[in-house]
Amino acid sequence: MIKKIKYSILLLFLLVSVNQIKAQHSQTLYYMNRLPQSMQMNPAIQPECGFFLGFPGMSSVQIGVGNNRIALSDAIQKHPTEDSLITFLHPLANKEDFLSKIKNLNFLYEDFHTNLFSFGFRAHDWYASFNISERQSATFTYPKDLMTLVLNGNKEFNNSNIDFTDLDLNMTYFREYGISLSKNIGSQLTVGGRLKVLFGKANVSVENHNFKLYSSIDSIHISSDIRVNTSLPVDSKTNADGDFDGFEDFDSVDPLDFALDHSNMGFAVDLGAVYRPIEKVSVSLSIIDLGYIKWSEGVTNLNLDGQFNFTGIDLSSEFDEDNDDDPFELLTDSLENSFDITDKKESYTTPLGAKIYIGGSYYLTPKVDFSVLSLSRFYENKIYQAFTFSANTRPIRGLTASFSYSIMNGTYNNLGFGLILRPGPFQIYIISDNIASAAMWGHKTSAVNLRFGMNFAFGNRKKIKDYPMLESSF
Repeated sequence: MIKKIKYSILLLFLLVSVNQIKAQHSQTLYYMNRLPQSMQMNPAIQPECGFFLGFPGMSSVQIGVGNNRIALSDAIQKHPTEDSLITFLHPLANKEDFLSKIKNLNFLYEDFHTNLFSFGFRAHDWYASFNISERQSATFTYPKDLMTLVLNGNKEFNNSNIDFTDLDLNMTYFREYGISLSKNIGSQLTVGGRLKVLFGKANVSVENHNFKLYSSIDSIHISSDIRVNTSLPVDSKTNADGDFDGFEDFDSVDPLDFALDHSNMGFAVDLGAVYRPIEKVSVSLSIIDLGYIKWSEGVTNLNLDGQFNFTGIDLSSEFDEDNDDDPFELLTDSLENSFDITDKKESYTTPLGAKIYIGGSYYLTPKVDFSVLSLSRFYENKIYQAFTFSANTRPIRGLTASFSYSIMNGTYNNLGFGLILRPGPFQIYIISDNIASAAMWGHKTSAVNLRFGMNFAFGNRKKIKDYPMLESSF
């Protein structure tokens, strides 16, 4: 059992550290406002084209995986005596070195976002757009004490409480229908907003009100008050006693019915403004994903409430041929009897996790500008902060490039880039906040995001000077 737990944790870290392909939009995208997709980060941004049509299913694909601290080089260590590599779970590994690199509160995340359909158009000082998007994300939050307990056991916690209340999980998949509208007010200010109707497809979320472990020399006491909410396309099962017994097989789900399902409705809004006080300077502000989803279909609520006192396992029965009792089965039965596991069907609500962007730009020339961006992301009453500095250039017609440096996820080695090519009416782009860092220092990178896509864009306003962010500047 202990080996299975350790290998599961190792697999989780390797998935995060090696397969780094988010949790938020690429910050480099914010000032690449020749792309219609930049409106997703600030609805006040008006793209240069008079009309755009996103290539169905491929106009915007965003993928990301990461964590707030651990890189591959932290999980893999040199063998102390041999010419080989070992993991932090190896008996000879320097576990204290690994634990010293973990914060008191840590998180792992994964994100996927794609536009199924989108278009937009200009009407004088107004710009309107519409999108249908599929969005999926997963976030797991855990305290440092959990990893310390797994690696070193309870020897460091004798006669003390271990608080696991920050242990949290949220996985969500939903569809978004959005309509946005922005307007130039004079030559200095642009304001915009987007209304989004959401339909939840699946969710697993944890409400951790209390989860504590008290350790002493001869016993471990566990108390919990945890609620696990799920909304899935399969029903929960019960055993002969009426207790929760897992979920039905997902193979029974009809893909077409799942794709067309429009239950679990929610709403959200995006708000933004761009202001240019003087010719060479602009500032901007946006609030994104301010909303919620109410889950009422396919709901199962599991409440784990109770206390358990563990004093060890009596293995003497293993050597007694007349005793058929399995000590581990007795332990499992004792756990089940100590905690009240109830299965309910009550609707619940989850927030999207609002984000606030604050930015500023200085336009050195009509073809070169420098920008700074602050991102504040709210999750479970906590704030995660990131900063991005970028240089944006339009050296020749049909080419836009951006180079960025970001402080994010507790790391300082995030070099990103963005590239837009425009052969005729086609607009092809690729953007990342830290793909360059992963290429150069992959073993020290804790997260990577990547965004790419293609649009059809028409009706550029060439007669107006090319300053980013404001429709009048294009």
